[in-house]
Amino acid sequence: FCAKGTLGDRLLRGDPIIRLRNRDLMVYASIKKTDLLSGHGDHQDLVDTVKNQDLTKLKRVFLVHGETKSMELLSTALKDEGYNVTIPEKGEVIEL
Repeated sequence: FCAKGTLGDRLLRGDPIIRLRNRDLMVYASIKKTDLLSGHGDHQDLVDTVKNQDLTKLKRVFLVHGETKSMELLSTALKDEGYNVTIPEKGEVIEL
């Protein structure tokens, strides 16, 4: 994944010149993209990570990053394990 406007995004777009550290550089590489790998854990990895926490000490789990459907599925799985899970709205203020 390369966020819009990042160096990776510009390379994937095929920009012939990129700006790096205040220098314009020619791109001679042929860039290919794959969606086969991820630096993120999968659903079960995330569930297992939370389950390694002490349920009596972990007061609340906030899911703030990800696709809505994925966060809802993770929320359900964690609630089934007894965790108090919140998916806050963007900009929502939560008092701890």
